Amino acid sequence: MFRFHILAISAIAALTLVSCSGKFTPFTFVHCTDTQIGFGDRSEGFVHSDSLLNAAVDAINALKPKFTVVTGDLVDNVSDPLQNDLFQKGITRLQDPYYLLPGNHDYSNKWTREIRDNYVALRGYDRFSFVQNGCAFIGIDSNCIKAAAGEAEAEQFTWLEGELRKARKARYTFLFLHCPIFKKDIGEPEDYENFPMESRRKYIDLLKEYGVDAVLAGHTHKDYDTVFEGIRLVAANPVCNGIGHGQPGFNTVSVNKDGFEIEFHPTPGFDPAKCRL
Repeated sequence: MFRFHILAISAIAALTLVSCSGKFTPFTFVHCTDTQIGFGDRSEGFVHSDSLLNAAVDAINALKPKFTVVTGDLVDNVSDPLQNDLFQKGITRLQDPYYLLPGNHDYSNKWTREIRDNYVALRGYDRFSFVQNGCAFIGIDSNCIKAAAGEAEAEQFTWLEGELRKARKARYTFLFLHCPIFKKDIGEPEDYENFPMESRRKYIDLLKEYGVDAVLAGHTHKDYDTVFEGIRLVAANPVCNGIGHGQPGFNTVSVNKDGFEIEFHPTPGFDPAKCRL
């Protein structure tokens, strides 16, 4: 049974959940990303994006996961009322509980406090932290990190450290965000799809200190899966239209006493002919 409340902490909204967890039992959750209604969609009224989102929702519901996390780029153009309406109607069909994080398209590809506040007004929160079966799950907003947003990034970093400190005794700890810290190697060149160079070591050191087991991201529209200094870093395929890298879909994460396994599930009904990219 979950209880939740929305907190205003240093002017940043956080969804903090408290769960009643007893003896550990294996469970499965879903990580999906880049639903991105409207992206690369040639169809009138974005019916192709809408059908893919709803097909993914049906497939996820059939699996009956403990929960689902969507790591950003919920729509392609946050200023488009139709895209927001289609996303909201589709996502509310998803089995509860589910948790959302903002992507760069949810912030119109830039960061300001006003844009962040508008997102929170629309979605309710921009980060979360909860416990399930003795495991910790924490979601953060990567937009302020990617933008090197000074005070806002520092506020969130302090919050993240506090949540990780509380999670020290968790069996496993998972961190969720939109933009990956890096794709393959901490020293890879900085580009649109990873953290600024000066931020990478800072976050990896923090996650190592508090025993984070995995970082689950999106943004790349291509799957990446690597282990760095004991932390597994995964960037998942998009749920809907991709950039031509392969089959859209979502990941299930099966957690047991000896570790966790990640399995890809294609989104039913994807037609590349309807994607212009």
